[in-house]
Amino acid sequence: MISAASPGQVIDGRYTIIKLVGRGAMADVFEARDSATSEKVAIKILRDVLSQDPDAVARFEREAQVQQRIRHPNVAVMFGAGMHGSSPYLALELLGGRSLLNVLKHEKQVPLMRAVAYGWQALQGLAATHAAGVLHRDLKPANLMLRPNGDGTERVVLIDFGFASLDGAAGITRQGFVVGSLTYMAPERLRSEPIDVRADLYGLAVVLYELLAGVAPFRAEDDATLIGEVLEAPPQPLTEIVAEVPDAVDRVIRRALSKYPSERAASATDMASELAAAVGVA
Repeated sequence: MISAASPGQVIDGRYTIIKLVGRGAMADVFEARDSATSEKVAIKILRDVLSQDPDAVARFEREAQVQQRIRHPNVAVMFGAGMHGSSPYLALELLGGRSLLNVLKHEKQVPLMRAVAYGWQALQGLAATHAAGVLHRDLKPANLMLRPNGDGTERVVLIDFGFASLDGAAGITRQGFVVGSLTYMAPERLRSEPIDVRADLYGLAVVLYELLAGVAPFRAEDDATLIGEVLEAPPQPLTEIVAEVPDAVDRVIRRALSKYPSERAASATDMASELAAAVGVA
């Protein structure tokens, strides 16, 4: 597959491509140097073959629109956007770490306090996102990056706002397709109901459950069965799977996995406070 750019190429007269660092379903991501600041950035370029696809372009434009609203240490910074030939691009914070998906693939499960620390940080990023009037709508391990701090700790950074919403609309597109990742999708979205910040709390709760248990709370071999599980089945208590998980943490996560948003915490800030209290951190 031909890359959208090549080393040495200058994007928009400003960003010099250094190397390809990632390929997604819709875009290539490059490490580049910003001539205006001399700093390294990530350049995300929509694949050329998708540049004439209105839905793909709209998703890219939405990502730019929502990320420019948010400035928080736990949300990837967007520095700018423009066009590279016929394809739009985003200039983003370069994150040199790994994603929680990488963590799960290599470690399978994460110890309690580390998982709670990841979740608490992600909730800070979500609180800032929601304060900006944005719903992420695609919380999953691949969209939570870990950036080393240099002192042995890691900063959780929320990425990929391509499915984000500014208005809390239901999660069905005009073509009738669900947007986002089914495993992490709140039941109200599957019921085609209007959503609010609590749909993102559900997605993060699935991620936390998976970090601790090594498996998602709802699993099935086909989408129809999985949807039924998400809509109807209670999650197995984490305390039955992992001995080190205290009842208080299990309650916080299972509350966020409730089938109806009215039964969940009201905000990311509230859920973060509940999570911290569950492990005895003020």
